[in-house]
Amino acid sequence: MDIKSITPIDFFELVIAFSNGEVKVFSPGKLKLYDQYDFLAYPNKLRAFTFTPKTITWFNGLSFGSDFIYDNSDEIAMELLVKKSLTIGSANQAPTKQHASHHVYSFSIFPFKFEKHFVLGESIGGGHAEVGGCAFYSLNELIETPDYATHLKLANCSWVVEILKANGSDWKSVLNEIIVEVCKRASDIKVINGSWK
Repeated sequence: MDIKSITPIDFFELVIAFSNGEVKVFSPGKLKLYDQYDFLAYPNKLRAFTFTPKTITWFNGLSFGSDFIYDNSDEIAMELLVKKSLTIGSANQAPTKQHASHHVYSFSIFPFKFEKHFVLGESIGGGHAEVGGCAFYSLNELIETPDYATHLKLANCSWVVEILKANGSDWKSVLNEIIVEVCKRASDIKVINGSWK
């Protein structure tokens, strides 16, 4: 069974499309792989991979074959798949005028939604006193939003702006390039920091 694509998502999972048309979710925690490979319990390290049709390889050298991945991944219904998201950037910019200690800006994508794949969010206050919120955008809506680039900078992912501007209205290419860059940046950070185990 060949791998066609791999999409990292929040909550320590990888969504994998296979050559037979199936889309499945690979969850290292569910397989108790953390006992052997504890780095998989860290989202950024889990995202630090490359793949070929036959293997997925993390940047510490761990590699699994496509058949292993297929046999140990779970099927997922479309109504659940469209709810899967990937946080691209998030940063607390407090103190701000709105709050002294908690004002988090975020940017996320929903790669499997049918529309409005991009989310700008703010969390102000946190806990029971939380205010703020988020909004979903299509690609065209996002790049037409005033100060969207400022928001991305505050969410610590200003690099996304170049990808958005370079692909016009091609939202599929934008999503793909963002995901590829997320994996590349995760790999670069871990190699530079020498923190692989």
